[in-house]
Amino acid sequence: MTQDTPNSANSPSTAAASTPTGDIVQVSTVGAVRYITLNRTGAYNSLNQELRLALIEAFRNAQKDSEELGSAVRAVVLRANGKAFCSGQDLKEQLRDTQNRTGMEKVVEEYNPMTELLAGISVPTIAAIQGPAAGAGWGLAMACDFRVMSTAASFKGAFTGVGLAADSGLSQTLVDCVGRAKALQLLLLDRKVPAEEAAELGLVEQLVEPADLEATVEKLANNFAAGPTAAYKEMKALVKNTAAISDAAAAEAEAQLRLFNTADHSEAVAAFLGKRPPQFKGE
Repeated sequence: MTQDTPNSANSPSTAAASTPTGDIVQVSTVGAVRYITLNRTGAYNSLNQELRLALIEAFRNAQKDSEELGSAVRAVVLRANGKAFCSGQDLKEQLRDTQNRTGMEKVVEEYNPMTELLAGISVPTIAAIQGPAAGAGWGLAMACDFRVMSTAASFKGAFTGVGLAADSGLSQTLVDCVGRAKALQLLLLDRKVPAEEAAELGLVEQLVEPADLEATVEKLANNFAAGPTAAYKEMKALVKNTAAISDAAAAEAEAQLRLFNTADHSEAVAAFLGKRPPQFKGE
């Protein structure tokens, strides 16, 4: 993988508080909007343990800072620097875990809390998707309440291709959005969903040109931040079934555990890193 140059268009110009530029997750608050920015650009924002733990902390803090009436955070934006929104699990880490029989706890201890915290943020959340979102990256986007997508972006499950089932609550959030039959089709066929098709399917609320993404997201977030936050919180609690997302994530973890040490999964990861087609045996 090559080193990407961070996309400056994804960084707020004015921040009341922010983390240093080099952090793997950048956090800033502009007005009453909390911006959480993935910044592992050299690995296409793939999720290694460091990034997962940093996102857990960022989501937990966002929820804490939005809990009380009159709080400083009244909307949350999840976005990314670089070419990709998030390419999912870091497959180099996954290969080491597969070879060493380690890391089997990461879905329960890291992926599930990460998803549950994001889905459970009480104020409106927006995913600004400037590039490809795959695997758990797609799951993170779907855990947000709104998705604004660049025409340069795309979605892809990327689970069955490496011999695994869905994680990050995607088996529930995708069903909630497009229905069970279409969700199953998208996940089993494991094809790339271009931005235009994502909009047609209702996976995103707005589709914009890349140059317009920042301004569109900022406007939407600021509208929420200036709105009736208490009413938004109550409405979100009534409509969004976070318990179902958590239950799905727990079931996904059990499925991942069963699949983690299969021969097909080991072959898929090795083949990806070796840049060759996998040879699945159904084992």
